[in-house]
Amino acid sequence: FREPLGVLVDSIEREANLSSLGRIIVRTRLVSALATRLRVEDLLRRHPEILEIELGPVLVIAGLQRTGTTLLHRLLAADPRTRAVLSWEALAPVPVPGETPGPHGWPAARVRRARRAQRALEYLSPEFFAIHPVEYDQPEEDVLLLDMSFMSQSPEATLWVPTYARWLETRDHTPAYAYLRRLMQLLSWQRPAQRWVLKSPHHMEHLDVVLRVFPGATVIQTHRDPSRTMPSFCSMVCHGAGIFSDTVDARALSEHWVRKVRRMVQRSLDVRATHGDSSFVDVLYEDLLADPIAQLRRIYQRAGLRFDDQAERAARELGRRQVRHRYGRHRYRLEDFGLSEDRIERELGAYRQRHGIPREPRDDAEPPAHDGRRDGHHGGGPGGVGHDGPVRALMTGVIDLLRRKDTLRPMGDHERLDGKTALVTGANSGLGRAVAIDLARRGAHVLMACRGGHPEAGQEVARASGSDRVEMLRVDLADLRSVDALGSTLRDRGRPLDIAIFNAGLMPARSRRSPQGFEVMFAVHFLSSFVLVRRMLADGILRPSTTSGERPRIVFVSSQTHRSAPPIDFDHFGAYTPYGLRGGLAAYGASKNHLTTYATELSRRLNPGPVVRVGVHALCPGPVATNIARSAPAWAAPALRGLMQRVFRSPEEAAKAVVLLAAGRAMEGRTGVYLHMLRETQASERARDPDQGRRLWAATEALLERCARAES
Repeated sequence: FREPLGVLVDSIEREANLSSLGRIIVRTRLVSALATRLRVEDLLRRHPEILEIELGPVLVIAGLQRTGTTLLHRLLAADPRTRAVLSWEALAPVPVPGETPGPHGWPAARVRRARRAQRALEYLSPEFFAIHPVEYDQPEEDVLLLDMSFMSQSPEATLWVPTYARWLETRDHTPAYAYLRRLMQLLSWQRPAQRWVLKSPHHMEHLDVVLRVFPGATVIQTHRDPSRTMPSFCSMVCHGAGIFSDTVDARALSEHWVRKVRRMVQRSLDVRATHGDSSFVDVLYEDLLADPIAQLRRIYQRAGLRFDDQAERAARELGRRQVRHRYGRHRYRLEDFGLSEDRIERELGAYRQRHGIPREPRDDAEPPAHDGRRDGHHGGGPGGVGHDGPVRALMTGVIDLLRRKDTLRPMGDHERLDGKTALVTGANSGLGRAVAIDLARRGAHVLMACRGGHPEAGQEVARASGSDRVEMLRVDLADLRSVDALGSTLRDRGRPLDIAIFNAGLMPARSRRSPQGFEVMFAVHFLSSFVLVRRMLADGILRPSTTSGERPRIVFVSSQTHRSAPPIDFDHFGAYTPYGLRGGLAAYGASKNHLTTYATELSRRLNPGPVVRVGVHALCPGPVATNIARSAPAWAAPALRGLMQRVFRSPEEAAKAVVLLAAGRAMEGRTGVYLHMLRETQASERARDPDQGRRLWAATEALLERCARAES
């Protein structure tokens, strides 16, 4: 194993371009594989009888990716006499200290570990589950056991390691499969069965080795139209690679896998030409879906096994429990990966014709309303913090502070705001609370627009500022009905606003919908701002003015993550797609890109001439020690809170830039200013693009019109 491990590690270091989080995960996996090998050798030394265990008949599912192999695997494994590798066994095949070894032991610790791993993966990339469900107590691909030999397709399916992949194609895989057999004997010693079922596309490349190491095995090849399977598999690879790297080049990965699949197909055809078809069973995807019991009966018959009532009942019971699209619908497009149906037919048409695989109609283009594909970053350039994990996000914040070069002076303590009225959203805690205290301390009448359940927040701001001109207004910015109700409340008060600060923000641990069905950060950060500003302008709550000192100001608290967001996807504008931590950071950056683009367009529309009528500004306050970690998972929240408190700026320090934009004399008569902390800079070029601004405005108006029709 030392040579393949060395080649793999070298390829990872040179080519994989791992993120901080990816490096941690990959190192952990490699070390875990080495530790498992040591435990295997120790167990076999103490129990040499394991190597005498007969495995019984072996069924090997060796179909291309996305051809129904997972369904067939679970159907075959449902028979209580058939053994498959369960996910928790693949992660930890050897009993741990304190666990009673052997067939009567109960591997609770290993099961708990696998359950935690499933939750972590679901959190990091729940969209991956819509493509390939991974469940800790269900059958899993035995390629994970081949990983222990460092000779499997797993690395190239999750990392960009072309050197390792090419090297692997030149090697004899007999030692790896012999070690797989040894691991299967070890697992049979713990949980005996009459026969085994294996499953992995990896086997297609090495069917000659499979038949040599497992004499008498029955190979089941599933088949489906390659023009459907290739883009689906490329999407799965890109999603998987995105967990480990921030520079996922979808087209390069697709080219690699088109070549690889062509090789896998040709290798399997060569083996069948040599060995004959007697050891093989072909199953078409459409036949498996139409009548799985009939296909199981065919497989059992070819393998010389009896498909009795017990096997049929088990399969039917599994079918009743299976819920298609349980984790969401997998969406993909050929064009995302530089593929076309003509190209796939040129590469794999002979394979399709050889097995009589019918063509399938295309069904990947149009997601339903509020249920679309995620704005993915599949380009070759760096993804940035908007597409990164929490480790890099934290480091980016630290770097921001180290590079900090303030070029603007904050408002002096003596500068007053008597007679001014200011609205601050999300003012119950963190940055919003600090801004509200600062404004109230200067004599402004402060309206704190917050969600219900924080009545004491207004009292705390009043007490901290020494002001009795603090009011609490209730609003749920995720709910457009609540936003409209806030607009009515402001209108009924009859007094215009001088300052409107849109500060409310969140970063949930996992995706969730707003009451209207939108992704919640899209609703809170952007859509509610658009709706409330439109309402306040229409009702005269914000009154444009050319008189110095009377021009209202609007301030949007954005983020530098808007720079790393992909272009706004107007084809799926407002669509909802589930995400986890990494996807959540990407969605956060996307929502801030929407907000910043809107801010620049609003500034242009309210100030079409040379004289400013409404000051419209945006800023990134920099890394702030807020309570945004409240939405992190339980295992991450304490660490995030501790790091924020030690490393990030206080809300009071960060509030200075917000207050400067909202009320500082230096901003009088200006509009379209963007600050990064107390340094004046520019929003991203894309956010400043007038064409992007116009398209965003029109798309938002159309979206709200559709939403209003649906509500009525």
